[in-house]
Amino acid sequence: MENDAQRRAAFTLQRSGDFYDASPLGFWDYFGRKTIERLSLQNGSRVLDACCGAGASALSAAEFVGPQGKVIGVDVAQALLELAQAKAAQRRLGNTQFELGDLLSLRFPHESFDAAVCVFGIFFVPDMAAGVRELWRCVRPGGQLAVTTWGSARTSLIDAQNAPFPGSNRWSPRL
Repeated sequence: MENDAQRRAAFTLQRSGDFYDASPLGFWDYFGRKTIERLSLQNGSRVLDACCGAGASALSAAEFVGPQGKVIGVDVAQALLELAQAKAAQRRLGNTQFELGDLLSLRFPHESFDAAVCVFGIFFVPDMAAGVRELWRCVRPGGQLAVTTWGSARTSLIDAQNAPFPGSNRWSPRL
C-alpha cells in the first residue's frame, strides 16, 4: 500500500474483524448474496472478490460456481481474510482462496476472471476510478463486473469507467 489513506483503511478494517458477524452488520451477507445472485454466475466460473472483507460475497459466489469454479477474495485486512477462510472451511467450500492484496495493484493476469465483484469496498480506495479500471482489467471479454455501493442514483464513476467497455452499459441500481 502506497499512501496514508490506504494504511488507515487497512488499520481500521483489521481492527474491525471481531465485529463483522455482529447482528447490526448483517447487511454484509444480505447485499453480498444479492450482488452475486444478480450476476447469474455459471457453474465452473472464476470470480474475483476485491475488498472481500470476511467473505460475504465470496462465499456466496463459491456456492453459485460450484466445486468446478474458483473464487479468489482479496482484502487489505489479514484478520478479515482469516475469518473468511474459517467460514469457507466451516461450509466446506474448497473452491475459495483468500489473500492479502490491494485493489489498485492486483497480481492477476489480464482477463483471468469471468466476473469481478467489489461489494461496499470501492469507497475505501483512494482512487476509485483506478480501482474500477483494475477490476475490469482482470475480467475476460464478455465477463461481468459488479460494484455495490451506497446511494440510489447512477454515479459518474460507473458511467465514466464503463464507457470504454462494450456491453457494459447494463445498469441495475436496486438489489
